[in-house]
Amino acid sequence: MSSTEAPTVASSPADSAEDGTEDVLVLVPRLTPEDLRRPRWLAAHVGILVLMIAFALLGRWQWDVGHKVAPLTTAELQAWRTPEPVGSVITAASGLNGTQVGQAIAATGTYDSARQLLVPGRVLNGHTGYYVLTPLVTGSGEAVLVNRGFLSASGGTVPAIPAAPKGRISITGWAAEPESTTGEVNANGISETQASGKVTAADEIQYISPAELVNQWPYHLNDGYVTATDPASLAGGLQLVAAPLPPHGTTWDALNVCYAFQWWLFIGILGSWYVVHLRRELRGVPVGAVDDDGDEEDDDED
Repeated sequence: MSSTEAPTVASSPADSAEDGTEDVLVLVPRLTPEDLRRPRWLAAHVGILVLMIAFALLGRWQWDVGHKVAPLTTAELQAWRTPEPVGSVITAASGLNGTQVGQAIAATGTYDSARQLLVPGRVLNGHTGYYVLTPLVTGSGEAVLVNRGFLSASGGTVPAIPAAPKGRISITGWAAEPESTTGEVNANGISETQASGKVTAADEIQYISPAELVNQWPYHLNDGYVTATDPASLAGGLQLVAAPLPPHGTTWDALNVCYAFQWWLFIGILGSWYVVHLRRELRGVPVGAVDDDGDEEDDDED
């Protein structure tokens, strides 16, 4: 018996009593662990893995096909990009309707550069930096919170805040919802918590929240803010923060979704079958009985 074969298992004495011999039942595995490292079996392992990856990709493709997004019409895009007065979008009564996040808006007022703040830990196009918040004073004791843009950080030092334009100015931008400081979910089911950096200076704030800023600025602020897109607001090296697309419908095709789950089910079936097959091949199987007396006689003759 070779060194890779399983140990022999002796049969019961009752079975051998009739002929006076002792039979030995030999268990030999079809495969050994060494066999599984040979090129043929390595190719089988790789082939099974490739099939499982292919099934995963086919399932993802069917999922994407089943999820259909209704395209926006030209009229919808035009309305979305046509600025509306800030007071009609971010109202004093209810703030900003969540369905209007990203709507283009226009406002007129005077920037209060002396009260600008930085929001640390923000990321734009893979770069970490700050948002620059400035109140746009629109009337006596009234202001609109404006995110003027993204200020890239360099060398780990806090950059100087670019001065806002002086005098009365008309700005354009898009409507944005305040960020939650508690992780609450808004009326549209979207958590407004924003990953932010640690505040390290007096001119920094962790979240863009008018409710928090009313304690720092001497202005009334409606519950919403404007992310500026006009060149004057972006002056001083600030980068534009792009507006999101308007909400639009999505549909699901049940057949394609079922196909997706079917492909993913095949992964489990294939993997389970392969593991069971290998375990069965590695397990010893009986190959016959050997007469010990006969073996001894053969040894004497030799």
